[in-house]
Amino acid sequence: MSFIASLLTRGGKSFFYTNLIPRRIKNHVSRFKTYLRISKVDEIARRYFVMNAFDGALTMLGVIMGTYISGVHDPRIIISAGIGGSLAMGISGFTGAYMTELAERKQKIKTLERVMLTDLEDSMIERASMFAAVLAATIDGVSPALAAFVSVSPFILSYSASISYELSFAISLTLTLTLLFILGVYLGRVSRENKVAYGALMLFSGALTSALILLMGFTTLSPLP
Repeated sequence: MSFIASLLTRGGKSFFYTNLIPRRIKNHVSRFKTYLRISKVDEIARRYFVMNAFDGALTMLGVIMGTYISGVHDPRIIISAGIGGSLAMGISGFTGAYMTELAERKQKIKTLERVMLTDLEDSMIERASMFAAVLAATIDGVSPALAAFVSVSPFILSYSASISYELSFAISLTLTLTLLFILGVYLGRVSRENKVAYGALMLFSGALTSALILLMGFTTLSPLP
């Protein structure tokens, strides 16, 4: 069973799934599982999720570190930058992934039509391809926004005066680096390699980004002799 399809029926056909969920919903779940099996979009969706969550986390890490070393300690700026960046990455990710997946899958359908000498319009294969394009694009658009929200969330508490700016900065930095480590561990699990090593590599990328931003900040912001 595929990764996403397994989430739709976690634990098998339980009493809840069999007796309490309306038939219409069960039919939709069954149809989605069929689309997933035909389109084999799981692997693509997994790549999109990790890549774009990584992009979102690293982008927000750059924003947070950049504003901190520049002496701008206003949580509203971080929140505004996070919302704006999330929207931009989400729209860009959804549009780019949808157009790319749609073009690729339409080309495959046309190739199948030539080989099979039949019209596949409105067939199960075409519907599965359209479903795969929308699913991949949605994951591509949502994942960086989720990662950015994780980084920004402590500053929302700071804006509401629940915690200090310095504490929100420390929590945000910790959450972002932890998220990078978790993404690396997940990749290690998928590849059946050393999960800690993958996590450490992703964590190193975040630490290296922070160090480079600090170095550039000290260099460009230091007073001229």
